[in-house]
Amino acid sequence: MSLPVTSKNRFMKIPRIIRILLLAFGLVFLIWYGYAFYPAITLQMCLANPDLYDGSTITVGNEATITGVHQDGFSIQQMGKHVRVFSTKTNVKPGEFVILKAIFHKPNTLEALDFRIAKQRRAKIWLSVIPALLVGIYFLKRFRFNFSSFYFEERD
Repeated sequence: MSLPVTSKNRFMKIPRIIRILLLAFGLVFLIWYGYAFYPAITLQMCLANPDLYDGSTITVGNEATITGVHQDGFSIQQMGKHVRVFSTKTNVKPGEFVILKAIFHKPNTLEALDFRIAKQRRAKIWLSVIPALLVGIYFLKRFRFNFSSFYFEERD
């Protein structure tokens, strides 16, 4: 029995490899669009070119660890780079992970606008891996990949 061609199943009439390539191209286009028109300014970009990013508001949250506490703020380390953060709140401890929104000032200081401590960050990451592994194991036990037809099929 053949299905009538409607807008709902018209995309399914295109060969599978063409559909995959179209979807992959769409994903690449969306990634490029976000990068070109809405670039995220990172701490690494600011430290690499401080004159260009002086006064820019950035968000620091990827593995930023507090290394020291001072009267007028604290110091953080992110990806091997040490940066001084000036803040009115200093209720932090060395070794904690921090997520902060700050204004970058050259050569390598930040003025904190807002920050929060990411409590138990590592434990949360490992805890979220467990369900993904269980779903992956279940999926691989139920299905196998058929390279000739280029799709997953149910195991016998």
